[in-house]
Amino acid sequence: MRIVLGSYSQLSAGTPAPILERALAEAYKPILTYLYKHPQVNMHLYLSGWTYEWFETNHPEVNMLIADLCKKDQLELLTGGFNQPVFQIISGKDRSTQIEEMTTFIRKRFAKRPRTAWIYNQIWNPSLISALDTCSVERVLISTTERLSEVQGAIEPFVMQEMGKTIDIFPTFEPVNKLVFQLAGGALTYRQFSESLSKISCTPPSDVCTIMINLDQLLEAQSFNASMPSVLDVFVQIAEHLSSDGSQTILLGSGASSPCPYRGYLAAGWYGNDSSIVDIGTFNQMFIKYPELNQLYGKLLYVTDLKRLYRKNKESKKRIGLLLEKAMIGSPFILDSTGGCYRSSYRKYIHRYLNETERLLAVHEDVPYPRIVDIDFDGYQEHVRVGKNISTVMHPKGATLSDINHLATGWNYGDTFTGYSHEVDRVSMHSIPDGSAQRSFNDIFLMLNSKLDQYGKYNQKMCFDTSETEYSITECDKSGLETLCEATFEKLPFSLGDLIVRKRYKFRLHTIVVEYEISNIGTQRSIGMFASELNLSIGTKSDSANLYTVESNKNRQLPPGKAVIPQLKNVRIVDEINKTYLALASDIRFTLVKEDFGVKLATLSGIEVLYQYTQVMPVWEIDIAPQKTFSCTLAFRIERRIRPATSKEST
Repeated sequence: MRIVLGSYSQLSAGTPAPILERALAEAYKPILTYLYKHPQVNMHLYLSGWTYEWFETNHPEVNMLIADLCKKDQLELLTGGFNQPVFQIISGKDRSTQIEEMTTFIRKRFAKRPRTAWIYNQIWNPSLISALDTCSVERVLISTTERLSEVQGAIEPFVMQEMGKTIDIFPTFEPVNKLVFQLAGGALTYRQFSESLSKISCTPPSDVCTIMINLDQLLEAQSFNASMPSVLDVFVQIAEHLSSDGSQTILLGSGASSPCPYRGYLAAGWYGNDSSIVDIGTFNQMFIKYPELNQLYGKLLYVTDLKRLYRKNKESKKRIGLLLEKAMIGSPFILDSTGGCYRSSYRKYIHRYLNETERLLAVHEDVPYPRIVDIDFDGYQEHVRVGKNISTVMHPKGATLSDINHLATGWNYGDTFTGYSHEVDRVSMHSIPDGSAQRSFNDIFLMLNSKLDQYGKYNQKMCFDTSETEYSITECDKSGLETLCEATFEKLPFSLGDLIVRKRYKFRLHTIVVEYEISNIGTQRSIGMFASELNLSIGTKSDSANLYTVESNKNRQLPPGKAVIPQLKNVRIVDEINKTYLALASDIRFTLVKEDFGVKLATLSGIEVLYQYTQVMPVWEIDIAPQKTFSCTLAFRIERRIRPATSKEST
C-alpha cells in the first residue's frame, strides 16, 4: 500500500495576525521540522498563496525550510487559487489567473512546479477542469463524500473528462476526514478519537490511499481540549497508524503513483467536512440564506462588470485587475474553523479592494454617478454613488444605506452581519430575526414614552419599522449629490395616524446630511417618537465601540454596552483600526439608544467574541398637528483622527 500523505490549512487574507502566529507555532513549523528530521517521510501541503507571502514578510525562515524540503523531494506543494477564491463564483478567465498565479509563485520561490491541486473548501465544479488543464495541473485531491447526505462516491483514483479535457481525481480517505471533523466539533473526545482511529485501516481497492489532514480543525480541537496532545503529535499519530503495515508515503509529483486505470465522474457539489454549515449542501444556497453575502457577492460582480468600461491607461487597467484578484477571497462566503462569514476582517478585506477599484474607475473613467443597478438581485434598483471620500449604496426599501464606504481607508461602515442563532451564540440583540440585513438611516416610529432600554424594532407592540416599505427615490440634480426619498404611511399604530415621510439626502465631501420632514396628512394630532436607526460596523479592537459626546468643548465618555442617553446634540464614535472618528449631530436634541452586536463562535482560536456592528439611534419626540410638519436634520461625518481619542469624562 502506498500512502499519499498530506495536510492543509485554509487561512487566507484578512486572518488576524495572532491566529496566523498560533497556526505557525503550533502546526506549520512543528510539522515541517518533523519532516526535516525524518527524511523517510514524504508529505503534500496546501496553503494559500497569501500565507506564503505572509511567511516571506514575517517569517522568511519558514519559506527557506519549505524550499529545502522541496529540493530534497520530501515535500510537494499543492496549487490552487492564489487568493483562495470559491472557483464556482468567478469567471473562467479569473480561475485560470488565480491558479496560474499560485503555480508560478510556487515554481519561482520553491523551484518546483506543482501539478496537483487542492480546491478551496472542496467546492467542486467540473467546469474547473478546463482552467486546471490550461495551467498544466494533472490531478486534484478532494473528498468525494457529499456534505449533508454523507454519501461517498468513488474511493479509488479515477480519470475524469469534461469538454474534452481530463484530470486525475484522488479521493481522500473519508474515515480520517470524519474523525478530525468530529474531534474539532467536540463530537469526540481525544480518547474516543484515538480509539476510533485504531480501528480503521487503509484498505481501499486500489494500492493508493490519499490522506489529507485539516490542520485548522486540529487547531480548533486543541483549543477546547487541554489534555489533547499537540497538533504535531496527532498528525504523527494518524500518519504512523495508517502506515504501520509497512506502507510507504509517496509524492504524486515524483511519478511514484501508477496511472489511474478507471474512468469516473465527480458531479458539481460541496464535498468533505471543511465547513460547519449544517443545512446547505449546494454552495450557491449561501446567497439565499445570508442576504449580506448576497450583497457582497453582488458588489463583487458589479465592480467586475464596471471594469469593462476602462479603456484608458494600461498601467491603471493592470492595477485595477490586480485589485479585483485580491478581492476574490472565498473566506467570507463560507463557515468553517476560521470563522468564515462571521469574521468581519474577511468581509472588510473584500470591501477594501472593491472600494479602491471603484475609486480608480471614478477618477480615470469619469463613470457617471449615481448608477442605478440591482446589486443584490432582489428585484429592487439600488442607487450607487461614489464621491471623493464617501461612496454609498441606497436601497429603495426604507430608503436606507446598505453600504457606507470611506474611500480613504477602504472601510465599509455599512458592512453588518446578523447570521443565525443556531450557528452562534448572540451576546446581544437576541430578538433580531435570523438572516435579516441591517442597514442605516432606517426610519422607526415608536409609541410615546416607550421604554427605550427595551427597544427592539421587531417588537410591533412598541415600534413600527419602515425597512420593508419601498420609498420613491428622486435624484434632485445631475451630479447625484442630492436625493429626495418619500413614502406615505396610513393608519400608523400608536395613534400616529397618517403621515408622509420625506428625507432628503445631501452627499458632501466628508458628510452625509439627511433632512427629515414628517407631515401629518390626517385629521388628528400625531403624537409619538421618531428615530433614525444606524447600524455601523466600527473598526474596533474589542467587542464594543467607544462613544463620547462633546459639550462646551469638553469630551464626555458615554457608557459602554447597551445604553440610553438623553439630551444629546452630538455623538462621536472612535474607530481604532482606521484612525478615524464618526460624528453624528442633529439640530434638535435627541435621546441616543446604542447597543453593540456580537456573536460567540467556536473557531481555531477557541471561543471568540466576534464584533459585528454597533446600533446607534437618535430618537426625537414628535407632536404634529394636522396639516403640519415636523423637521429635523441629522448629519453623519467621517474624519481622520488628528489626535488620540482618549475621551476622559470631564467634570
